[in-house]
Amino acid sequence: MRNIENRFSEKKAEIENLQVPDELEMRLRSALKSRTSSSGGRSKWKGKLVALLIFGVLTGYHGDTLAFYSKKYIGYEKIMNSTLKKLNTLEKGQVIEKSYTFKNNVKLTLDGIMLDDNQLLVFYTVKDPTGNVDQVDISGTTMEGMVGQYHMGSGQGEMNDEKTEMKWIVAFESPYFFEKRLKWSFMLIKGKQSEHGEITFILDRNKAMGHTLKKVLNKKVKVDETEIRFESILATPTTTVIKGTIQNIVELAKDQILGERFRPETLDIKLFANGKEIVYQGGGMRTNINGMKFDEKFDALPKDLNKLEVHLISFGADHDVDEVIKLKNDGSNQNFKILGQNITINQVDASSGETYVTLTTEESVRLSLVNLEIDGKTIALEDTTKDTYQKKKDGRVHHMRTLRFKGDGKDLTLHIKRIKYDKIYNKIINISID
Repeated sequence: MRNIENRFSEKKAEIENLQVPDELEMRLRSALKSRTSSSGGRSKWKGKLVALLIFGVLTGYHGDTLAFYSKKYIGYEKIMNSTLKKLNTLEKGQVIEKSYTFKNNVKLTLDGIMLDDNQLLVFYTVKDPTGNVDQVDISGTTMEGMVGQYHMGSGQGEMNDEKTEMKWIVAFESPYFFEKRLKWSFMLIKGKQSEHGEITFILDRNKAMGHTLKKVLNKKVKVDETEIRFESILATPTTTVIKGTIQNIVELAKDQILGERFRPETLDIKLFANGKEIVYQGGGMRTNINGMKFDEKFDALPKDLNKLEVHLISFGADHDVDEVIKLKNDGSNQNFKILGQNITINQVDASSGETYVTLTTEESVRLSLVNLEIDGKTIALEDTTKDTYQKKKDGRVHHMRTLRFKGDGKDLTLHIKRIKYDKIYNKIINISID
């Protein structure tokens, strides 16, 4: 009994300091005004309310009961990064709470959103009463506004143990500033059948978070065949995005005509704030009528920002070349360079009507398109075998492998048409934060 009294005393202090949300107070007042029963009925109703509050105090149930009336998203903690958790604690979101139920009773609920100048984050729940939510295929999701669609980017979800519910956080492009009404469309796929659904909601621009830093960079870094141009950085409360260009449309057209194209594959960029690396969240490269563009996405910047740096660590691409190597068959090594990359042919063998060419390069170097001319006849590469790696004292890693071609002969010429490699740059770009 003493334990119960102590528990009541503790919870009494908590309740006295509890700030009741305005929405809850308005709903309770509305409920009280709408009742038309006698005073005796009101007394019974008050008694039930007191009993409910006592039950909540003893079980901790009141936290979940009030969850809807706060602006926090409940149940998303496992799929939120630390930045989103902080924003959620600060109630930086817009609660939507609108649902769509499909014919098979699968229910999709748009719990809420977070909006800033970089992205629109959508928080939604999928429920399947049959316990097969892991087999529910929601696809074809689009966000449509007044001027068109906003594309979906990354997303991640978490399923409960009973497989009845899955929480998702999905990122869309940030809508234009004048957008107010958005329509979220989605498709439930089951076998060969599908069902379309949609939820329309109004953006509350008062809850949008804008940006914390916006800069035009105009910084260039020279790489093998081009310049990487860092054009802008936009930091918001949820993420930081760096955008740039690898080739403009004129440069693309010129390389196409000259047959000297290169295809970027890896771009390793790091972002440092106050001397600490900011967590990388993803990125991509694309080619369109505006040229070859890239964007790199990082976590949000710290509030007490006093130093900001972009580090270009390395850049990798697949390059068009036209190198012809006359092969020796005397057991000696052949050393040569292509675009500054060292290549050694260690051995050439013939066996069972096939030719094997063993070569060594740096770890990142690949001959992505190579043929062998045997007595004037062009033979395509069959496959690559016997991959081995050796680490040198200086830290570099050498890669030895064997190329297999069908056919053999006396006159052998290796024709290399494309080569792929990464190159280390370690260039630092300082960004003014004034």
